Amino acid sequence: MYEFIYVCLCKSPSAVLFTLQLLKHSSNRLRITMIRCKRVKVEGDKLKLDRLTDLPINVKHQIQEHLSIEDAAKMSVLSRPWRHVWASIPKLVFSAQFCRSKPPDTLVDVINTILSQHVGAIKTFLLNISSIPSSQHPVIDQWMLLLSRNGVVDLTLQNLYNAPYKLPSYMYSVALESLKLSNCIFRPPCSFRGFCKLKKLSLLEVALEFDVSTSCLWMPNLFSLKVRVCGGLPKIYAPELLHIFFFTRSTKTLMLDHFMDCRKLKTVILAKSEKNQDKPMNLTYLLNCWPMIKRLSLDGYYLKSLAYGIEEERLPTCLNRLKALSLFNFNFNDEDQLFSLLRLFGSSPNLEDLLILLTWKKKGGMEVEVNHFERPAYRTLGLNKLQKFKIENFHGSRTKMLFVRFILASAPLLQEAILLEDAERVHESQCLEILKELVGFPRASPKLGIICKPSKIGKEVLY
Repeated sequence: MYEFIYVCLCKSPSAVLFTLQLLKHSSNRLRITMIRCKRVKVEGDKLKLDRLTDLPINVKHQIQEHLSIEDAAKMSVLSRPWRHVWASIPKLVFSAQFCRSKPPDTLVDVINTILSQHVGAIKTFLLNISSIPSSQHPVIDQWMLLLSRNGVVDLTLQNLYNAPYKLPSYMYSVALESLKLSNCIFRPPCSFRGFCKLKKLSLLEVALEFDVSTSCLWMPNLFSLKVRVCGGLPKIYAPELLHIFFFTRSTKTLMLDHFMDCRKLKTVILAKSEKNQDKPMNLTYLLNCWPMIKRLSLDGYYLKSLAYGIEEERLPTCLNRLKALSLFNFNFNDEDQLFSLLRLFGSSPNLEDLLILLTWKKKGGMEVEVNHFERPAYRTLGLNKLQKFKIENFHGSRTKMLFVRFILASAPLLQEAILLEDAERVHESQCLEILKELVGFPRASPKLGIICKPSKIGKEVLY
């Protein structure tokens, strides 16, 4: 739903300036309708008002939230009635762009001044502390103390290339609803048992240091959890969890079994950065515990885990809710990955969107050409609901061409097939040969369009 703001244009310089700034910074969800009106005279022409001044305070706050801090401050200087609006805005965003525009020695003073002049609650607070030296972290602690007393519910601390910032102990008693941390130290007190009102938690390169007595965190309202390159995550009680994203260096630091009771999960994204071979986990068992999944994204390591176990241990038929499947670092020369892909196809009758990102290969690497997709097991599979199919880093080897042929012949509702070719390995003459072969493949869908183009540059070719 769009928000409609009616702006009255008159001869007031502040109103004209405000309108221009609003048009410049408005988002797509803000539509502005401008009307002309006469200025109103009040009691002997002592005060001349425009319609903007009569807007409710919450609407004024929403307007200023679409502007940068600098522009909102300029508006408060040029228009006296808007000074109290700027001082009471409940959302403060000190972005990386804002912090980089200020010298490090004055940035802290600027933020201190803004916070000291603020009146009322601060519900949302975003701060990029990358350019604040670690010697100034005690000042950030004072800001956090102010926030803890002013009703903050949405806190974001961005720290990309500075010394880790330790979150103060008093922040763990705040009723946060959203918490996003990067390059911080998360060391709660011994009494901490979780955020009871937290709905979104995002941790990037955060050092998790829990007391030995903390074996479980209680987060009954959490529905989104993102953990990237973190270690020491304890068991989390989150029965309402809908989305999880884990990107780890090693699976030894991630215990997915802790999330087996999250039966409402709809999105699961699992990836591992290092190529070390950890003990394979049984992801098949976990998928049986997550019957509501609609979107599943796995890298090569997690995909291979579906191939382990006894032959009788099948994937759940309850994956009929799965709509989108994304596979990263996929290797057609890996028998386990191919077998796991076969099992996923057999358990996902309502799959609509398939994305495969192939591993990058060095030039001159050996290709194992195995005719996997002409086996009888593949012929019995039907991708009857598939509508979109995309492969990245495609270079037309025999196995990959047979896989594309299998997809095109098995998906009667397929509307679009996109092949992004590996521009470093596929020359123009090879592209033409690949296109000729693709055009000759049988298609189960009469509405299918095939798009071939290099991954980096080049024009699309549509057939």
